[in-house]
Amino acid sequence: MNGSPASMNAARWAAAVAEGQGTTLHLIHVLPPTPLSYRESRPVSSDDERRIAGEAALAEAVRSMRNDGRTLEVLCSSPTGSTAADILLPAAEQASMMVIGSAAGGPVQGYLNPTALRLAHHCPCPLVVWRGRERHALPDHRTVVVGVDGSQCSITAVADAFGMAGRFDAPLAAVHSWKSSVPHDADNDADGVAAGQREGAVLAESLAGWAERYPDVVVREIVECGGTGEVLLRWCADAQLLIVGSHGHGALGRAVLGSTSQDMLHRAPCPVMISHLRPRTAAVR
Repeated sequence: MNGSPASMNAARWAAAVAEGQGTTLHLIHVLPPTPLSYRESRPVSSDDERRIAGEAALAEAVRSMRNDGRTLEVLCSSPTGSTAADILLPAAEQASMMVIGSAAGGPVQGYLNPTALRLAHHCPCPLVVWRGRERHALPDHRTVVVGVDGSQCSITAVADAFGMAGRFDAPLAAVHSWKSSVPHDADNDADGVAAGQREGAVLAESLAGWAERYPDVVVREIVECGGTGEVLLRWCADAQLLIVGSHGHGALGRAVLGSTSQDMLHRAPCPVMISHLRPRTAAVR
């Protein structure tokens, strides 16, 4: 975390989730290495000043959590690294979840900074990129949305979605979309109905068994014809969390983030969880 409003809200959200899981929360503020030189003259904070500022940001985050009523164990550290991702990626190996704020560092408002993008591509555990409004910094009873395409990664996303919806006592919207090769009109209504039934079966198969494991989660199954990104954006307009798999069908490889996942990280109005295929471990960071 870097002390920005987005990172503070991400820390508060992570604390709520970690406490619900009964796990420890590890807050990490990455310090940059001491610069060797600058091309232009400007004041440079000393190592001590940077460390003090980092410790102040961590302390403020802990105060916010305590003000929210959190009593969980919180560990704080300020390691030095050439980039934040160089520190966070190894830490993620032992975490059950990584949470980062989405404060943009580039010229385009709403787009992710390089740290968030690198984590999204390479984080080995589920990654939540927190974004949205401060009044929604804490989990609530609004809908959790999960994108489903029948791939193994999206089935992992379904598992995570049921877990989060159950923890938040929130309804779950499972969204599956497909693109039609023919325009919709009266002449091909039968084809449209058949396609809807076929795609509905994909969704039902992906959800099979989870309702029995989470009988208190109210599930809405949504099957729509249209582009995946646009359909998901409509359904997560007032959601508290969108969950997608790191890859869908046709992904090029584990190190490459799926196009839909990357699109949602840039454009979704709510926090986005990227689910990865891996065993669960025990800490939230």
